[in-house]
Amino acid sequence: MMKTFAELGFPGRLIAVEGLDGSGKSTQIYLLKRWLEIQGLKVFFSEWNSSELVKAATSKGKKRELLSPTTFSLIHATDFADRYERQLEPLLRAGYIVLCDRYIFTAFARDTVRGCPQEWVRGVYDFAPMPDMTFFFKANLEVSLQRILDGRPQLKYFEAGMDLRLSTDPYESFRIFQGRILEQYLALSTEFRFILMDGNQPIETQQTLVRKLVTARIDLQSFATDAHSKKRKV
Repeated sequence: MMKTFAELGFPGRLIAVEGLDGSGKSTQIYLLKRWLEIQGLKVFFSEWNSSELVKAATSKGKKRELLSPTTFSLIHATDFADRYERQLEPLLRAGYIVLCDRYIFTAFARDTVRGCPQEWVRGVYDFAPMPDMTFFFKANLEVSLQRILDGRPQLKYFEAGMDLRLSTDPYESFRIFQGRILEQYLALSTEFRFILMDGNQPIETQQTLVRKLVTARIDLQSFATDAHSKKRKV
């Protein structure tokens, strides 16, 4: 297994969250970010598919439905590589706690379900070390679906896996597509030792446990900003 950032001697630590769309992972990483910031720690947040370099191309390709599974995979890999080179690695070398809403495991799960060979997908990302902590939020499919629909009127085309022609009904397609991704995640969770979280639990209950686990695993005060360190000493 590849080494974590800590094992490679990076001063910083990377915490990632993974899970199906609607699993609650984004809410949990945001709450963790705010909690760490309030303590005056050096924190940086990055989310999947957010690089300015490829955002426009991804958006255009999705709208026109031009993306094959391989193209989709390579665009996301380019996005990740750009963010890794410009943001993640430099900040980890500078001693930051980096929080990632999705990491390479999203590609491992999604791209494989879309038909890309597993070994090929992993080879594309073999430059990236493992996170120091990976939380996997496992929620029931119906819970995830309802959470998504609570926030907007309908499912997105690729989110529902409509490009795979699994069903003409977006909701049924979502269940099939996300169900297959869940199977991949469960296999990955064993292989890469994910911290399994019950995504069906109340938000506060989950966040309390996340903070407890992070505190137990990482020496948080070593990531305090200089100003905050001085304030504590006064």
